[in-house]
Amino acid sequence: MKKFLLLFIFLILIFNFSFAQVEIEKPGEVVVTWTETTVNPCPPGIFGKNPCEFVSLMEFIQRVWNFILYLAPFSLTALIIIGGFWFLLITFKPEARDIGWRYIKNAVVGYIVLLIISGVFTLIRFIFGGPSF
Repeated sequence: MKKFLLLFIFLILIFNFSFAQVEIEKPGEVVVTWTETTVNPCPPGIFGKNPCEFVSLMEFIQRVWNFILYLAPFSLTALIIIGGFWFLLITFKPEARDIGWRYIKNAVVGYIVLLIISGVFTLIRFIFGGPSF
């Protein structure tokens, strides 16, 4: 099997090198063609901005934070459902009930921590008069 594999790789390399020489018609000849294309030196805009307009760091952080706050209720619901399955469907094993209880407890605690952090950021922004997003 090993010899067959080496022979196969050797034949592939030989055929590739032999066909590579067929493509070159005249050695050393370079063909240049003229085409008109527009080149934009600016990268495309992100987050709905036009090209060459960039999002500030604070706006980027705020949009990521809003995305996390958007996903948080869905993940909370999913973790409570998973914890409920562990808690209710596997009733004969006490360690499985403990796993389900930990899922539910950690989901609720994580969501409360996320809301507290959001409230602290909003309070700091309100006190210091930061930008409103």
